[in-house]
Amino acid sequence: MFESLNFNFSFYDWLLVFMVTALGTLSAYVKDPQVKAVLATIPIPCGFAYIAVGLPMGTANAISGFMCFLYVHIVRILHYKVKFPIVPSIAAGLAFFVTLGTFLMPRIPNTETSFVCVCIFDLIVGIVVFQKQKYKSGVRYKTPLPVYIKAPAIAGVVSGLMLIKRLMGGFCTSFPMMNSIVSYESRYSLGDQCRQLPLFLIAGPFMFAEMRYLETLLGLNHWIVLLCGYILFALIYWPLNKELKRRNECNYNREAR
Repeated sequence: MFESLNFNFSFYDWLLVFMVTALGTLSAYVKDPQVKAVLATIPIPCGFAYIAVGLPMGTANAISGFMCFLYVHIVRILHYKVKFPIVPSIAAGLAFFVTLGTFLMPRIPNTETSFVCVCIFDLIVGIVVFQKQKYKSGVRYKTPLPVYIKAPAIAGVVSGLMLIKRLMGGFCTSFPMMNSIVSYESRYSLGDQCRQLPLFLIAGPFMFAEMRYLETLLGLNHWIVLLCGYILFALIYWPLNKELKRRNECNYNREAR
């Protein structure tokens, strides 16, 4: 019974809970909204979920990156446009991700063609949105709660989200565990989180492809595959993030005049 309900966490599951809790707690005490958004998009939780799931990178992983992009916009629209409270908005975004993921999981072909096509789709969407999106200065905010209250609360939320890990299969790697924490901590600057996700859509496909072929063609150890993926992601993500920061600063200076 416990196995079917996913209560039987492995060592890697607990490691993932620890990493997401640590990053989520850090995001709660960082004031800069773009730094919060960076913490939501660096693939540390994604990588540890890959280790925990134990499956090669595939089509589901590439699709879930785009689904995560949709999640943050759903939360932003519901909270800012529809005026839903932040917690129901996050819950609705997570429900969308889980529902779509469980629907697509048995239906997506995990072929080389489908994997490459989805990676290209992610890349194109990321580039187009990165160039077209508008910029508005976010609100600097950090939680007033002491860390001994905030950290256990985040750990409880993350542990609850982990219960659906096996249900999601390959979609788990980009499941918005970290994004859901940052969405709450960035509830006054959700635009920054939305602006950051195109960077993941640009760098992520290259990381996914490298990790897939290092594992399936060369048979490398999961940890080596993950390290190589992180390095490639950082080489692409870092200059893009510098450019985004430059654009944000230019926009802030225009607003200040």
